[in-house]
Amino acid sequence: MIGVLLLATVVLLLVSSCDSTKKLVSPMAHVTDYQWMAGKINGELGVGSDEWAFTGNIRMRRDSTIWISVSAFWGMESIRALVTPDSVVLVNRMNQTYLAEPMSNLVQTLQVPSLQETQALLLGDGTADHVALQWGPYTVKIRYSDLHWDEPTSFPIKINKNYERVKP
Repeated sequence: MIGVLLLATVVLLLVSSCDSTKKLVSPMAHVTDYQWMAGKINGELGVGSDEWAFTGNIRMRRDSTIWISVSAFWGMESIRALVTPDSVVLVNRMNQTYLAEPMSNLVQTLQVPSLQETQALLLGDGTADHVALQWGPYTVKIRYSDLHWDEPTSFPIKINKNYERVKP
């Protein structure tokens, strides 16, 4: 019986490897020549030894806009962010707060990277389907799926009038 299973496994491996036209290509292969990008993300956010899983969506227009929607608990949206060269808007649905600041303030006070630097960090080097980032005590591992390249998209962001504005 074990011999039959071993033979079947070997045959399946040989048959599946015979197609020489198959090519493994990273979903991030367009990283150098895109104008628009949209896709799904999932990953982990780590702070020290604690780690939380998340899922979400990301949309980008090269050198123009980053839009991210993250769901962390029970599939409910927790955070939505819109980053442009001029400003950052971050809506925290869990705490009913939002941050709206000029990008220059955040670059100076929190030493966050510029929009172009952030896009480069989020996309990695184009050879893998994930990226790992570290900023101070925070680590983020992001995996991409269902990517669409060069399809124009929108960047919706709505702030409920009851939300409280916070400062960095």
